[in-house]
Amino acid sequence: MNSKKQKRLATTRKLMDKAKERTGLSSELEQDLENLGLQRRMKQLELESKFLKNLNDERV
Repeated sequence: MNSKKQKRLATTRKLMDKAKERTGLSSELEQDLENLGLQRRMKQLELESKFLKNLNDERV
């Protein structure tokens, strides 16, 4: 294998490693965003529940 092909192969490997790293980070960020969305939704449901309980208590 000549030196041009070796350099091309080394560059390709580096690019593939970087792409794998980015993909891993993207997956982690996506999971973090999903978790934040779930936390927000749980808080929203908690507040709605308190609100409805207060309305119910006022009617009684």
